[in-house]
Amino acid sequence: MNNTDVMNTYNVREKYRELLNNIDFDKLELGLKQPNIFQILGIARAEIRHSNFLGWLLDPNESHGLGKLFLIKFLRGVSTSQVVTDLDEFDIEKLNFDTVEVRREWKNIDLLLIIEDSDDDKDLVVCIENKVDSKDHSGQLKTYRDVIDKNFNDKRKAFVYLTPSGEEPLVKAESEHYALYSYVEIVEQIESILTIHTESISQSVTRYIIDYIRTIRRELMQTDELNLLADKIYRNHRELIDFVFEHKTDLASTIYPVFEKKIIDSGWVMGSKNKGFARFLTPKLAGIIPKQGKGWTNKENFLFEINFNWAKNNAVFKAVISPSTEELQKIFIKAFEPIKGYKKAKGKQWLINFDYSWRWNIEDMVDVEHNDILNGLDEPWKEISKIVQAIENALLPHQEELEQFL
Repeated sequence: MNNTDVMNTYNVREKYRELLNNIDFDKLELGLKQPNIFQILGIARAEIRHSNFLGWLLDPNESHGLGKLFLIKFLRGVSTSQVVTDLDEFDIEKLNFDTVEVRREWKNIDLLLIIEDSDDDKDLVVCIENKVDSKDHSGQLKTYRDVIDKNFNDKRKAFVYLTPSGEEPLVKAESEHYALYSYVEIVEQIESILTIHTESISQSVTRYIIDYIRTIRRELMQTDELNLLADKIYRNHRELIDFVFEHKTDLASTIYPVFEKKIIDSGWVMGSKNKGFARFLTPKLAGIIPKQGKGWTNKENFLFEINFNWAKNNAVFKAVISPSTEELQKIFIKAFEPIKGYKKAKGKQWLINFDYSWRWNIEDMVDVEHNDILNGLDEPWKEISKIVQAIENALLPHQEELEQFL
């Protein structure tokens, strides 16, 4: 028996009143309304933003006023991990903290610390791979080790794998090289600094750090007071909450007409439809694109596609060649290669040679008027239109070749 079988209008209303009269619900609502700079900016789970803030805290010469306090605690944590590194905890105090250099996204490495030592041969390089929602992939951890070994061959080295709870890398072999570090430890270290040194830290910096701690606890560790309240409310009102979620608006279906209207207003024609995707062609291309592909409802061999539901915090426009014969795919590639911005496809079946993404979170579109959403598409649509026009111009000269497969 599902929730629909046992819930009726009277029950829903009664249980809703119970929820509204629950003091825990009031506490949760009040807590969610408290301003938090990371929540306001929508970057609570953004890896790159976490790395930026950590880089700021780790730099003794930055404006936070913590000096070397956090960096020393961090390095001690690395030096006492179960993984053997070139960092000895007894050598930390010998480091020259006036020379600390923090690099962000250097050769795709999230955080890189370079610290001189009083002994010329003891300079230290710390490579930090920060994972908030994702895992290591494509041998990237070994790649980073190779990059560090090549560029800092004569330095001491330490490699750190930072995750919410200290998880091991997916590539198990890298556990021998990367010290495991968790955001739990980060929070403990920051809180101990605030407790002891609160009078020497400015109020604004303290506010930022407290917001950051709260964000880590709530979003990454799930141990914030509001997480506990939410769990308690769910357990006490599970029937109502499950019913609400089971019958909530399907945002992907609600938003699809917005993209459909934008596409049609641009003079283009809709292609195969799937939840969370808006696919289309120009009228000229619609007449010459074969339909021998695999994967889409209408079997188009090529479509423009907008993923507005499944890409995290972004909408992504792509020009997609669907799986088909090698001969047909070669026609598309031959046409695309001269276009500015062309890049070789990474896949072997679904080929994507052009893409463009912009900031977009479908959850932010709840209760937003469709016209307002449409207006927000004006800027990304300029880039999309350029790519669409360039691809149309490149494919039309190959019309006869493509028509052989119609």
